[in-house]
Amino acid sequence: MYTVEKLKAMTLEERDTVYRNCLRNPGPKADEILLLLEKTGEKYIKDKPVANGDPIYRAIELIINKPEHTDLMLDATAKSRPALEPIDPLIANALGKDYGGHNETTILAGYLVGQRMYALGYEKRPAKTLTGCVAKTAATFRKKKGA
Repeated sequence: MYTVEKLKAMTLEERDTVYRNCLRNPGPKADEILLLLEKTGEKYIKDKPVANGDPIYRAIELIINKPEHTDLMLDATAKSRPALEPIDPLIANALGKDYGGHNETTILAGYLVGQRMYALGYEKRPAKTLTGCVAKTAATFRKKKGA
């Protein structure tokens, strides 16, 4: 049987496994273990990257693909700034704690901005440090020659 002390001594991965097993096998015993996990005061759910099809993924996609946001990306690019820079605060505002490095949504946002820029005929350039953003760095872009 689990105790608070036993659960505290476990790694995050081990507590996450216990938590997920409780969700797969609901009942009074699972409920008791979930309460013990809460009482430890320790983290017991591993953050996982957001995958395609997840509502957070879709929300980021919708923000990036708005026509007025494309204009912001192109304006930043014209100023030799990362295309993500004006978009990151919009995503952070919309998603709050669901946006950050803990679930790799900042990486996802950079990837989706890159996909948008490639579709518009731009090529990737070196990354720069972002200002006023959750993401730390992002690629810059330039129009492809002949595009």
